[in-house]
Amino acid sequence: MPLFEYIAIGKKGKKVRSAIDADNLQDAKLKLIRRQIAVLGISSIGEKPLKDLLKKQELLNLTRELSRLLHAGLPLFEALSILEEKYRGQRPHRILLNLADRVRSGYTFSQGLAQHPHTFDLLFISMVRNAEKTGSLAGALDELGDLLAKQLEVRKQITAALLYPAILCSFCLIVLSSLLFFVIPSLKELFDGRSLHPFTRIVFFVSDCACYSQWVLVGIFSLGLSFAVSAFFSSTLRTRLFSLQFRAPFVKTLFAKVAFVRFARATATLLEGGLPIIETFDQARRVMNHPQLESVISKAAEQIAQGEAIHAPFENHPLIPPLIPRMLSIAEEGGKLPFMMKQIAQIYEEELEKTLTHFTTVAQPVLLLVLGVIIGFVLLSVLLPMTDVSSFAT
Repeated sequence: MPLFEYIAIGKKGKKVRSAIDADNLQDAKLKLIRRQIAVLGISSIGEKPLKDLLKKQELLNLTRELSRLLHAGLPLFEALSILEEKYRGQRPHRILLNLADRVRSGYTFSQGLAQHPHTFDLLFISMVRNAEKTGSLAGALDELGDLLAKQLEVRKQITAALLYPAILCSFCLIVLSSLLFFVIPSLKELFDGRSLHPFTRIVFFVSDCACYSQWVLVGIFSLGLSFAVSAFFSSTLRTRLFSLQFRAPFVKTLFAKVAFVRFARATATLLEGGLPIIETFDQARRVMNHPQLESVISKAAEQIAQGEAIHAPFENHPLIPPLIPRMLSIAEEGGKLPFMMKQIAQIYEEELEKTLTHFTTVAQPVLLLVLGVIIGFVLLSVLLPMTDVSSFAT
């Protein structure tokens, strides 16, 4: 029996969103009329365009909760129904309603997930599909939960490492702008016709240039802001900007490590699920978010399909550390590729954490020193003439 989602006026006069099962749309309307529910709109869940997008943390919570319910022995439909009631009125509600409807209608869980490509990527769907064949759906959800947790942890580390320098630079820019546009121009009248220190002349010159070209600076700032907004809404522009960041020396190495950690984790999980190596590489590369390395993995899959060793395509590549092909060669000889991919992921997760910690440790004092020198230079240039009492004598 299909599910229908409806919007109605609740007892407190507010709009509420809920669902009802019925044979068809007319039957759903009749049931709601019998319950004396003031319906504002109703439609079949299976017919709606599904563009809902869950955040990574929401997806992680949902995956782990569903796994716990399945481990407790509940059937899949009952577990989805319980979660649907829990998340009613929240972002995951429509997705859970649709998944429950698809499962109840006879579709597999993986087919239901495929209706939400913006939330569930190909790796998630493939692991669920493989688990359905072996009857180990709860175990697969556990592995997916661990994979999502690792991805969130890496993202938080990168955000934490870059957030403090960004805040510090923004604060310095605000202080410097206040000095150049407001404080220094108001002090210039005190030193008219007097002999000024070279530091003071430099700062006054910079302040004059900034004040005279303030509308140009405002235009440049507005253009940059418009460009950022356009990049946010334009996938093509965002992709081009995303590809440019791989050319910076530090960022290039950092993102390569992050991408390979994702690939190694996904590969290990898919191989443990019984997926062939070629198909595993094809699906695992889609979670890397690194165009250059994705191309390397794609070519590696083609070469492996032609009979080459697994480690051979990864040798002598500038973005791939020499340790990786060596470990893959050892794993290929011992038949322990899933285990070795986990070891690779752990090694580079630790290395990534050390890199970010080192960057944060070095960047904070360096930025404070640079910003302190800039602001100190400006303040010193203003205070130096004031210390010369004779210059104020008339």
